[in-house]
Amino acid sequence: MKKRNILSMVLAVVMIASLLAGCGAAPAQPDTSSGAPSPSGSASSEPSSEDKDPVTLTVWESDGPERTFIEEMAAAYMAENPHVTIVVEPVGHTDAAQRLQLDGPAGVGADVFAAPHDKLGEMLVSGIILENAYADEIKDVMVEAAIKATSSEGKLYGYPTGVETYALFYNKALVQNPPQTWEEVKEFCKTFNNPAEGKYGIVWDVDDGYFNYMFLSGYGADLFGPEGTDKSQHMVNSPEAIRSLEYFQSFRKDYLDVDAADLTGDFMSAGFQNGTIAMAVTGPWAIAGYREAGVDFGVTTLPKLPGNDTPPRSFSGIRAMYVSAFSKNPEEAHKFAKYLVTKEGLLKRYEITNQIPPRKDIQIADPAHEGILAQFEFSKPMPSIPAMNTYWPSVASAYANIWNGSDIKTELDLAAAAIEATP
Repeated sequence: MKKRNILSMVLAVVMIASLLAGCGAAPAQPDTSSGAPSPSGSASSEPSSEDKDPVTLTVWESDGPERTFIEEMAAAYMAENPHVTIVVEPVGHTDAAQRLQLDGPAGVGADVFAAPHDKLGEMLVSGIILENAYADEIKDVMVEAAIKATSSEGKLYGYPTGVETYALFYNKALVQNPPQTWEEVKEFCKTFNNPAEGKYGIVWDVDDGYFNYMFLSGYGADLFGPEGTDKSQHMVNSPEAIRSLEYFQSFRKDYLDVDAADLTGDFMSAGFQNGTIAMAVTGPWAIAGYREAGVDFGVTTLPKLPGNDTPPRSFSGIRAMYVSAFSKNPEEAHKFAKYLVTKEGLLKRYEITNQIPPRKDIQIADPAHEGILAQFEFSKPMPSIPAMNTYWPSVASAYANIWNGSDIKTELDLAAAAIEATP
């Protein structure tokens, strides 16, 4: 039986019990023996919902399948906890932290909201989140990368909901044996490329600091140090970075002679779907669209740079839920956040969103996701220190200009200066 059906059965049973309670029967308690998520972990220790004051929680999550997941979980939670009303509002997970800085003090913000882990530093500086109330329990079941990425100075703040990184996607009809190195990529491009027909062996978003970390890190430029927390160790204009970007720039001249502004995600996605682009560097968010388009594709680790024995490090991202410091009902907010990341809850989230769960007790059998997870082993969680807010625009400009022929050291020095000037 699907996990989703199990949760639906629990919802139905609890709703019937709630109706009986209104007719004089004893109030129902969540049945944790069924495998459905329970926010408290011990229903018998909780007071009856009839004895609790009404609580309203506002939850922010991105529109689309993520919102669908929250709405379904909210319905189940409210059935188990009739004193709780949950209002779900569509707010992009990359926008929520900034919006809460304005809406929180005004009393109209979320109690629980989604955010990428690299917003953690910004959220801590602005004081808008609370420490995870179930830290020990969450640490026991989540993968280390998810815990590390949503923690600061030994304190866990996030309730991790998904892990992701990018990898090499290849069209199996065009690429029988995916390249293991960038030199093999070049050999493939020599025979496949036909610019007049818009055909290119490989494409990625060349002016994006997220994807291009595979080059920045290629020869040892470890952004903000091993832990990603030391602004003085940005290494953006280090000799290692310059060496990597020299390779990056040289690739354009012979194998992808397209202006950076034209190498957009839409260009890549359309070409991969229609067969004019054989390989793409992208992430798990592209899987559903490629499958719907009927592309027979595989996913594998990123190609190795010359002289390297392992794939370059990619950036990985951890999606998580956080509890607002402005919440008037923090105890209930923490319970709902915990409810969302139970094994049952994250299996449901995977079913709805296809986002890879960060729990150690959930195994993924999807071949495409296995490819993502293979690269995840070589990834580095995006640093979450405030200097990242400067990193993104400064290196985006540098990469675009370098790709288009500008002097590498000059561009990287400008990006480094902007990062160093960050308070």
